[in-house]
Amino acid sequence: MMKRNQKGITLIALVITIIIMLILAGVALNIALGDNGIFKMAQKATEKYKTAQSEEDSTMQEISDELQGLIGKGKDDKTPGVIDGEGTEEKPFLIESIEDLVQLSNNVNAGTTYENQIVKLAVNLDFKSEDSYVNSKNKTYGDINGINGAEELKTELITGTGFKSIGNDQKQFKGTFDGQNRTISNLYINVAANYQGLFGYVGNNGTVKNLTISNADINCESSRIGTLTGHVNGGTIENIKTNNGKVTGNQFVGGIVGGCYNKSTINNCINNNNIISKGKLNSEDNNIHLTAGGISGICDNSTIMNSHNIGTVYAIQGIELGGIVGVAGINAIIDSCYNEGKIGDSENNCLATSIGGIAGDISTNSKVSKSYNIGEIAGRGAVGGIVGNLGWNAKAYIENCYNIGVVTSIQGNIGGICYANASTTESEIKNCYNVGYVNATAAINSNIRKHCWSRK
Repeated sequence: MMKRNQKGITLIALVITIIIMLILAGVALNIALGDNGIFKMAQKATEKYKTAQSEEDSTMQEISDELQGLIGKGKDDKTPGVIDGEGTEEKPFLIESIEDLVQLSNNVNAGTTYENQIVKLAVNLDFKSEDSYVNSKNKTYGDINGINGAEELKTELITGTGFKSIGNDQKQFKGTFDGQNRTISNLYINVAANYQGLFGYVGNNGTVKNLTISNADINCESSRIGTLTGHVNGGTIENIKTNNGKVTGNQFVGGIVGGCYNKSTINNCINNNNIISKGKLNSEDNNIHLTAGGISGICDNSTIMNSHNIGTVYAIQGIELGGIVGVAGINAIIDSCYNEGKIGDSENNCLATSIGGIAGDISTNSKVSKSYNIGEIAGRGAVGGIVGNLGWNAKAYIENCYNIGVVTSIQGNIGGICYANASTTESEIKNCYNVGYVNATAAINSNIRKHCWSRK
């Protein structure tokens, strides 16, 4: 009887076990195959992974495309010498090769102003690189450099007089040139003519922005010479950088701009080029030729702000050298700028006068504010850590500035902040201080007064 009961219990247990197993199997199948099952979730995860991978690939391609744009090659230009686009924001004119840049120069110098039109730099360009040309050996562009007749394009642009500046005082660029934070390298200009730089003349409402010019070699013993432009009149220069180049001229020579006039604005610019003025103190026309600045040679009725100079500004003789501007003319504003470059040269007995860490000279109603100098400043006389000569027979202002650079004069007329001529009776210096060493090698009255200026 016990055996039969045991068999019955065993059979029931087996049935229950089978039922439990089926239930568990169903649960397992549901876990594995249901809408929220393992397989479904794995499938969804796989699909999400594929989607994420696709999105990542797309993003990487966009980054790759952007990088290709930044390091793109001019030789990929399908229409060299033809500036594609319509000049609008949606379809700007595109500079895609050296050939296009030469054509832009030709167009502006022939009278096309590009007023109310937009030109954008699509790729980095290097005048010495084959990759920046579609055909560097092309001879159809003629005698650009003024020697040996029509040669290969690359040869034309890096020898002789080199690249022809975009525009001049008669044929001005008045459009918008957006470098799109790209770089033009090895710009070479060597011509005895005024208004020289990548752009010769940026006219009323013209704008040049977002561009780096690297390793420029500009040698023009003339007036209004700058790495970016020789002259800007009623225009805007913004976010421009220069690197490891050299600019040589006579008068109104600047690391960014030669001359800045008529309510122009220079904003957020950095100069790392060395600036050399070869102007003569006693010229044949009895004028003193020399004005040079790290950012601009002269600023008249215009504004320079948020900019700084790293390069050396040097001259043998003449007047008005400044870390930011050689001379701040009438109604000029120099705001939130600084200099760390060497201005003048004590070791080689710089004979220039009116030399300042920010401005060589400031004139009627001009102001230097919220600016400082940490570079070495040296010259013959009228030397100051911020301004060389303050307001010659005019009312000018220096506010909220300081100097910590060494200031040296080989003759006299020196101040930690500025030198003030005896005729300067109405100019004002407010909230300024000097902690830099002030040294005059000649016997002078070198008293540094409470505003850090001195008169002889």
